[in-house]
Parts: sequence; structure tokens; C-alpha cells
Amino acid sequence: MDVVVKNLNQTNGLKKGRSNVVCRKCKSDQIVANKRGYSIGLMFKVLFSMVGIGIALGFIFFLLESAIGDWLTFYTFPIVALILFLSLPISLLCGFNGRNSLVNGCMKCGNKWIAGKK
Repeated sequence: MDVVVKNLNQTNGLKKGRSNVVCRKCKSDQIVANKRGYSIGLMFKVLFSMVGIGIALGFIFFLLESAIGDWLTFYTFPIVALILFLSLPISLLCGFNGRNSLVNGCMKCGNKWIAGKK
């Protein structure tokens, strides 16, 4: 009799503590963990921000050149060209940032979140 009660308590404990991870949205326990892949959104954010910085610097240098003089012309084009030239390779490399982190996904509602963050 004691063996049956002991086995019953063990199986009940397994059923209760079956999964610690639940969906934050629907409270379902049907969770799948996947590795995050290449982030195209992050790549475009970095690309557009670097192109914007390059254009803004070009505009600022153009305004300073007309106000201060011609000595700034020598530095304007190489700096802006370097920023615009490096924007694509840097943005492509930034897309790989965080690609090995785990992303939990709910099979019931489709909600996704990064594992370990609250």
C-alpha cells in the first residue's frame, strides 16, 4: 500500500510541475523555444540611421563651408563618402547581432518573447 501511495505522489508531482514556462499572454503551457535567426529589421534600422547621419553631416558641412570658408571643402566629401560607403557592410554585420539567443513562442496564440527577459 505504501508503494502505491508513493508512486501516486510522484506522478502527481510530475503533473503539477510539468512546465515552468507559460505564455504571458494566454497562460498556455504549449511553449516552443527556437534560436533567433538573422535580424533584417535591425539591419535596416542601422542602415537607415547611418545613411541619415551621413546626409546630416553632409548638410552640416555644407552650411559650415558657406559660413566659414573653403578650407572645410577638403574634409567634407571624404567623411560623408566614408560613412555612406561603410553603412551597408556595417548594417549587414549588425543583422547577425543576437542570432543565437533563444526565442520562446506560444503554440496557442503565437506570442513570442526572448527567453530570460521579463
